[in-house]
Amino acid sequence: MKELYVTYEEFGAKGDGVTDDFDAIVACHNYANEHRLPVKACDTATYYISGKAQHATIKTDVDFGKAKFLIDDRTVENRRENVFVVESDFTPFPVEIASLTKTDKQVDFPHEGRVMVTVTNDHHNIFIRQGLNQNNGVPQHEQFVVDETGNIESTLNWDYDEITSATARRIDDEPITLRGGIFTTIANRAPSLYTYYNRGINVVRANVTLCDMAHYVEGEGDQGAPYNYFFGFNNTYNATFKNIVMTPRFTFYTASKIPGKDVPMGSYDLGGGNSIKISLIGIRQTKDIMDTRYWGLIGTNYCKEFYLDDCMMSRFDAHQGATDVTIRNCSFGHQSLCLIGHGRCEIENTTVYGPAFVRLRLDYGCHWDGTVSMKNCTWKPSVTDRELTVLSAKNQGQHDFGYTAKMPHRIEIDGLEILDGAETKEHGVYVLPVYTEETTEQAPHAYVPARELSFRNIRTESGRDVLPMKDAALYPDLKVQA
Repeated sequence: MKELYVTYEEFGAKGDGVTDDFDAIVACHNYANEHRLPVKACDTATYYISGKAQHATIKTDVDFGKAKFLIDDRTVENRRENVFVVESDFTPFPVEIASLTKTDKQVDFPHEGRVMVTVTNDHHNIFIRQGLNQNNGVPQHEQFVVDETGNIESTLNWDYDEITSATARRIDDEPITLRGGIFTTIANRAPSLYTYYNRGINVVRANVTLCDMAHYVEGEGDQGAPYNYFFGFNNTYNATFKNIVMTPRFTFYTASKIPGKDVPMGSYDLGGGNSIKISLIGIRQTKDIMDTRYWGLIGTNYCKEFYLDDCMMSRFDAHQGATDVTIRNCSFGHQSLCLIGHGRCEIENTTVYGPAFVRLRLDYGCHWDGTVSMKNCTWKPSVTDRELTVLSAKNQGQHDFGYTAKMPHRIEIDGLEILDGAETKEHGVYVLPVYTEETTEQAPHAYVPARELSFRNIRTESGRDVLPMKDAALYPDLKVQA
């Protein structure tokens, strides 16, 4: 008796690597969704997917197995159209919330089950970027989970005097899994402009696991448009990416918003935003994590409850904010560990290469409104012939980011090995940075420095002592425990 599943071949797929199988793949998933059946690919097939402006909607389990998928991005009808979209049966609906504070524990509106809520205040912008990619920011917004009785389960980052829009979507109760598959992208040859491509697997449903996959890239040349992601998550709750091989993209350059200056352009294999509870486990990249020809593997925005374990990639980057990040047993390469956001960041048994162990992003004010802890970690500085700081930050207090920019109010280190070379060095090693030279006058948007520092069991390879900071005047209220 045949196991109950459907195959691409039943809908006309050839799997020969030449015939366009995209229509058959789309039709197969449509049928599977309607009849609530899993989909199984043929292990010996190579499915060619053209650049048609369509996507396959996934609402059931998929076993891609050992099948290969050749995704041709050289001629794409709609660069924003993904190949696969993991969708929910539930659609967002408007709700009434007049205002909200960070301390609120409950909201009141009609709904069934657990929902993920999005609130927005269009009259106040945040993440107003400075530098070569300067912009006017984005409307203040965030997501949070509400249970069936109206209790708020998530951390809230902002106070909302006014909410111009609010929507909710029910969280899918039944989990689904996408497993296996070897995906190869033939890269686009478009001009190197900010015309981002999506062309991958986008998860926009709750409770989804992607595992045991691989994605490769072929045909990158001297130019190309950037990619938002191949593996994506957007407006998602509880998505897990496990045991996946990913490929970083070449760094291309394009004109910045300051005339006459070019800027490197980010292109990612894993990315997303506006999501809660994202787990990355056993992620590996195909290129050396120290190869500077390639951009960072991951870029994210506005996400809460990140969990990383056993990942090895060129960087972790909370671009326009993350909330509550846990990192264990990881290695980050030449672009290191970049933070912007809120809540707690816990880093354990992790190795970081780069100019600092934790880099707070300059373009968003080096802002982390919360705590950072490091336990039993290793830092290999990319440059050792200058002053070293475990935490890097620069903020002269001259730019309005749409929020009061803050250094983590508490930083705790218990066990850090700094591989700065065996020979004696002239320059100092510090935990906290000299974040500004503007000490003679009050800056209009003054940075808020750390208030508590606890550090112990720090060892340098050179034998240099590690001091709390170079300029104590920048930290007038700091309490140090060594």
